Amino acid sequence: MSCKNRYFTGIALILVAVAMVFCMGGPLAASTEESLSTAGTEEFSFDPDEFSKSPWSFDGFIQLDPSFLRFDQDASLYRLNFSGNDGDLYRFQGGIEIQAGLTYQRGFFKAYSLGKVEERYDGEQWDGDGLLYEGNISLQAGPNAYFTIGKNLLRWGKGYAWNPVNFVGRDRNPSDPDLSLEGYWMVFADAVKSLKGPLRTISLSTAIVPVTADINSSFGKEDYINVAGKLYFLFYDTDIDFVAMSKGSRTPRFGFAMSRNITGSFEIHGESTLITDSSRKVIDSEGDLISEREDVWSYLAGIRYLTSAETTFIIEYYRNGEGYTGEQADDYFEFIGSASDEVLSGTLPSIPGYNRPNFMRNYLYLKASQKEPFGWLYVTPGLFTIYNIDDGSFNIIPEVSLTRVENLELRFRFNYLSGERGTEYGEKPNDWKAEIRARYFF
Repeated sequence: MSCKNRYFTGIALILVAVAMVFCMGGPLAASTEESLSTAGTEEFSFDPDEFSKSPWSFDGFIQLDPSFLRFDQDASLYRLNFSGNDGDLYRFQGGIEIQAGLTYQRGFFKAYSLGKVEERYDGEQWDGDGLLYEGNISLQAGPNAYFTIGKNLLRWGKGYAWNPVNFVGRDRNPSDPDLSLEGYWMVFADAVKSLKGPLRTISLSTAIVPVTADINSSFGKEDYINVAGKLYFLFYDTDIDFVAMSKGSRTPRFGFAMSRNITGSFEIHGESTLITDSSRKVIDSEGDLISEREDVWSYLAGIRYLTSAETTFIIEYYRNGEGYTGEQADDYFEFIGSASDEVLSGTLPSIPGYNRPNFMRNYLYLKASQKEPFGWLYVTPGLFTIYNIDDGSFNIIPEVSLTRVENLELRFRFNYLSGERGTEYGEKPNDWKAEIRARYFF
């Protein structure tokens, strides 16, 4: 480990220790005893064990998600994903998934795990998989601080579709931002202090994320210990975050996020991030790779508004500082269209920047959902779109959720993609996709 990394790690550990001592407001665990006295000639007594809460909790869901889609066989990304394969124009896909979480909590100790097993059919064959989303142990250091070690999911940021300040978490899928995500192995600590006056709350969160060939390898360069921190303030009615991550597997970055309820039904939020010495690979129309390094800004601004009729609107603008320009995207799609099958199967999959959702610069997210319209109980329709401002392409997704049966949720959605050749959504491998998702919760 470099001296600089030892320096940042040492500072982080000191901050964690100081914050935990500072915020400890009582013993690690407390117990109470109750006694009942007699009243008149009657005696009342009970066994506390009959009323005590079990330290174990277990919940989750079973999911079926069949879908039917139409491919766009002229699209660049169809050729990239199905190179040399004359597949069907239409395809049925789907799978069955069991996702479950198990928690044990007693006193100051808590153990938590969340994972899934699934069998999926891609239109040609079945394939099984399993994934541990989270698995960690937490120790409560008084009422205002806790310490966690293990696989942990952090969701730093205020955005609904994107979170540019989420330095130690995985990117959401903007088309389905509520999906479960895999965490990273880390040591994490959080300490909170309540105050009187305009500044109501201060909290300090620190994450230490090691990266080796076997641990967190997808995070970045190996053999580094990464340190990230978030300082949170509640000032009047405004949530404010200051976020930073030291140099390591990724380059240093600094962020700011805020959200505020202007009224009970109107909220504004935003995020801004500076990524220093950001690097990416750019491919030109001839297939030559060019490396670029520069400091970049990413930012997000959005609102959430709830009408008196219980219609919710969410609007977000996202600037992806690490994204590709329209000209660079044109070169990428042009090269895919002219490259041989051998090149497509070998070179391009190794360029991760182009594989990210929304890999270009400027996007607009709009969503509207209505709770129980026209008095239709247990029905929630919605409509949302992601619009690429740079090239004018977009997807639009109407959906309907039904919760009439207890513990059963049905969701129907149709994902339609639109765009000219050479645009992001115009070069996606499919034209549209119809989906049904059934979840039974237990």
